[in-house]
Amino acid sequence: MLVTLYRSGPLRQRLAKGYTVVGRSRDKDRYRPDVRAAITERLVAKPPRLPTLPAGRPLTLRAVPRAPAALWIDTGPVVLHDGPTRRAVAAALSEAVAVVAGAARQAGGLLLPSGWVPGEGIDPSGGMCADLHSLEVVSDVQRELLCNLLREHSPSLIALTGRQLHGPAGALRRGSARLSRATDQVATRYIASFSPQHVDRVRAGLRRDERLARLEAMDVNPLGEPGVAAEGDVTLRLFDAQLSVSSAMAHALLAQALSMRVRDLERTGHRVRSVPQPLLERNRSRAVAHGLLAEFDTEQRPPAGGNSSPNGPRTKTTRTVPAVRAVSAMLSELLPYFRQLDAHPDELAQLFLGLELSTDAGAQDFVRNENDLLARWHAQDAGLLADEALAQRLGSAEWLMTDHISAANRARAAGSTSAALVWLAEQLDPTRPAAGRKQKPAGTARRPQGRPDKRSESRPGGRPDSRAGGRTAPADVLSPEQLLDRVADCGGAAEEIVAALRAYCRSANPPDLVRPLGRRDREEAKALRRLLRPRRAQQVSCDAPLASWEEPAAARALRGAGESGLALLHWDVPEADRGRVRAALRALGRPPGGVRFVLLTDTTYTGKAKDRRGTVEVLLVAPARDSDGKAAEEALS
Repeated sequence: MLVTLYRSGPLRQRLAKGYTVVGRSRDKDRYRPDVRAAITERLVAKPPRLPTLPAGRPLTLRAVPRAPAALWIDTGPVVLHDGPTRRAVAAALSEAVAVVAGAARQAGGLLLPSGWVPGEGIDPSGGMCADLHSLEVVSDVQRELLCNLLREHSPSLIALTGRQLHGPAGALRRGSARLSRATDQVATRYIASFSPQHVDRVRAGLRRDERLARLEAMDVNPLGEPGVAAEGDVTLRLFDAQLSVSSAMAHALLAQALSMRVRDLERTGHRVRSVPQPLLERNRSRAVAHGLLAEFDTEQRPPAGGNSSPNGPRTKTTRTVPAVRAVSAMLSELLPYFRQLDAHPDELAQLFLGLELSTDAGAQDFVRNENDLLARWHAQDAGLLADEALAQRLGSAEWLMTDHISAANRARAAGSTSAALVWLAEQLDPTRPAAGRKQKPAGTARRPQGRPDKRSESRPGGRPDSRAGGRTAPADVLSPEQLLDRVADCGGAAEEIVAALRAYCRSANPPDLVRPLGRRDREEAKALRRLLRPRRAQQVSCDAPLASWEEPAAARALRGAGESGLALLHWDVPEADRGRVRAALRALGRPPGGVRFVLLTDTTYTGKAKDRRGTVEVLLVAPARDSDGKAAEEALS
């Protein structure tokens, strides 16, 4: 019986979960690198008997090169295609960590999270390591695409998964201590091709132009790990070793979704755009130093008539975006693949909820990753980060499988966390409509077959490059962030705004711009709303929730949308009626004629009479029409 059918399904993944070791005695010598390395060597040379995975293969224990006081618990290649399998892998890995923690005690040591230090003056470098995620690929094209896609998102991945030093003396909220000290790891370079006829030329070019002698030294190792039957994989060295197995499994899902997106790119004949290396390294450095508090530069196309030289092309400009917004945009683009993986909201809560809560509530004390979590624990009680306290927790398989990030947010604001979890469940609902067959992932271009592309592949947002003679077609779909960037760049041109909204409505994204706008600066969000609102003649005010699309106000707005492509419905009602307006819109479903509606504003304010009122604004976006006035084949419905 056929149970599940994947078009671009998940392949196998290998997870090496990292921890560090310190001595157990009360003498200060237990923190010496040679003492810690000796205990680790004994554990690896004579490992305890570890649990077996669902496939019947036992987990293994191995040493970490260049980190003599650290070790990896390796799952080997596993398939993480559904919830029950992932839970079984997580349970086996948690039990293995608990077993190794017990064996470390017997060997005279304590198993602790990577980056733990007892206080000032202790060198942590020998005990810091990564959680390695090795992703299987089945072709040279997949290897190229995966390496380049991970490269493009590497600053966001570092900001999300970075881990700072922690211990009884303190815990920092920002950055990656491991990468800030790494001397054997560099930023990933763009790889034009991995086909056998080109790879030698690519290596020679990187060695000559980038002074990169070994591809294995990059954040993303495209050649896999030698000696552990992972030579054919693409290995991520970006993720710092996490405290819990729960966090590591959430990151494994994130890596798997990126891998599945690459298989879609290969199937549709697209390739990943080449982000300029100086811009990438600048963003990477900021992520290493500041984590989720960093600001990233993004390359922008200058507006028409803008910054240009009299006798040359317009120059490129950059704008700065918060790292939190870049991470949220990356996660939003991967939602279709999380749905395909049957991901449960609880599996992804620690990736999504902290970011959403920080944005919506305008507060910075929500927990977004393990850096925030450890800082929260230290603020509550520094004894929680003592070596014995942490070692006891790592000896409990149940504790290792718990989502402590979401638990901390629930303790801080139970209502907001529950509401955010409901929102995430809606995003992961497998019954949500998938993107159309014409969907083209943002930031991609058609891939010439059989040879590397020497020119710039595509411009951000799918804009055609005039120097390439218009060979790159506009993107068929836009994510919320890409839509807002497109609107900001169009200079108020109504036709471009309508076209961008149509591209957004073709995607699988929810028809809701309230959250994406909330992640922008307040003044920027106000300016974007002004641009998105059509002219006043196309705006219709309503006094009560709609009962049908045939009501006079709704019919007038639909006629306006049909005439100009865009109209706006506006409600200004008592605060208690705001929820009724939204509920009525959901009950009505899609408007007739292929028109789609997009929520633009949903907020409350204090009126002149000191009463609380609510404002709801909905954009009505009509499909393009052909020469006969009929809806085109690409109708938004």
